[in-house]
Amino acid sequence: MIGMIHLPPLPGYIKHPGMDAVIKKALIDLNTLQKAGFDGVLIENDNDQPHQIGVSKSITASFTKVMKQVCKEAKIPVGMEIIYDMPQTIKTAHKVGADFVRLDVFVDTVLTKWGKIPSQAKELVVLKEKIGAKELVMLTDIQVKHAQMLDKKTLEQSAKEAAQYISNALIVTGDWTGHPPFINDCKKVKKAAKATPLLIGSGLDSKNIKKLFKYADGAIVGTSIKTGDYIDLVKATNLINVVKKIRSKI
Repeated sequence: MIGMIHLPPLPGYIKHPGMDAVIKKALIDLNTLQKAGFDGVLIENDNDQPHQIGVSKSITASFTKVMKQVCKEAKIPVGMEIIYDMPQTIKTAHKVGADFVRLDVFVDTVLTKWGKIPSQAKELVVLKEKIGAKELVMLTDIQVKHAQMLDKKTLEQSAKEAAQYISNALIVTGDWTGHPPFINDCKKVKKAAKATPLLIGSGLDSKNIKKLFKYADGAIVGTSIKTGDYIDLVKATNLINVVKKIRSKI
């Protein structure tokens, strides 16, 4: 179970609250997720709106500063994603000593409201090897939310391609943040990916977790465990308690 920490807007965005506030919020959420019993945390800059396809040096520097503090304080594995800059995500994660990355775009070429993002799977795998980040775990979305597929291929084809590029886990999402994936989509991906783990990337909550976990091996959770902008300890703990019951029967 990976808890999602959404950062406040970073420097350059109108609602940026200052770096001290950004770091403080990240550390508060980290502490809450650790208390609740989550297995890992994922840091994203989803509030940097509009997103950039290939971020500025300022965003990279700010994200790096946050990650260094989170990695220093964390007692559980830490991951990150700089939206939408998959190469910089890998470089920064390796630099700060993060354990894993989430890559929204991997084997699929997609169109977002901010522009076209090409498939970069081969280039990202080569980059990972080139910078010596062999131990960095890659969690990769297939046919990700908030985007229109430009490649004409099935969900199963995307899953097989990602597995061939040695994705460590495949992420399946609904069509929007907070929306769960269709059960049938999870079935298809699980069958196509075979040994590659499947993670639910959006919309998981205590009501649908049992159905989704018939096919998924884990989840990235944010929306359902928040109150306002922050992770809610009661909601997060309640979800983990459900997970514990499921695990006890495996």
